[in-house]
Amino acid sequence: MLMGVGTALAWSAVGLIIGTVDPTQTQSVVFGAFYASLFLALTGTLSIIGFVLRVAFLRQQLVVSRHVAVSFRQAIMLALLIIVSLFLQSRSLLTWWNALLIVAAITMLEFFFISAKVRPGG
Repeated sequence: MLMGVGTALAWSAVGLIIGTVDPTQTQSVVFGAFYASLFLALTGTLSIIGFVLRVAFLRQQLVVSRHVAVSFRQAIMLALLIIVSLFLQSRSLLTWWNALLIVAAITMLEFFFISAKVRPGG
C-alpha cells in the first residue's frame, strides 16, 4: 500500500513537471528532477505489476516477501533501462548497438542475481 502511495506521488511529480515546465527554457536541475521522478514512478508501477503477476502465476512456489524482492529488483533494472534510453535519446545518442549493450548489461546483472546464493553465516 505504501508503494502505491509513493508511486502515485511520483507520477504526480512527473505530470507536474511535464505540465508546467518549458523544456527549451529550463535548467538541467529540472531535467534531473524529471528523470528521478520518472524513475521512481516507473519502478513503483513495474514493481506492483510484477508482484501481482508473480502472485497470480507462481502461487505456491515462493513466499510473498521473495516475490516482492524479485519484483522490486527487476522493476529497478527495467526502469533504469528506460531512463538511460530516454536520456540517450534526448542527447541523440541512442543507437541500436548501444541499446543492445545496455540490455545485455542489465541481462547479465539479472543472471548474476539469479545465480547468487545466500550462504549461511555470511
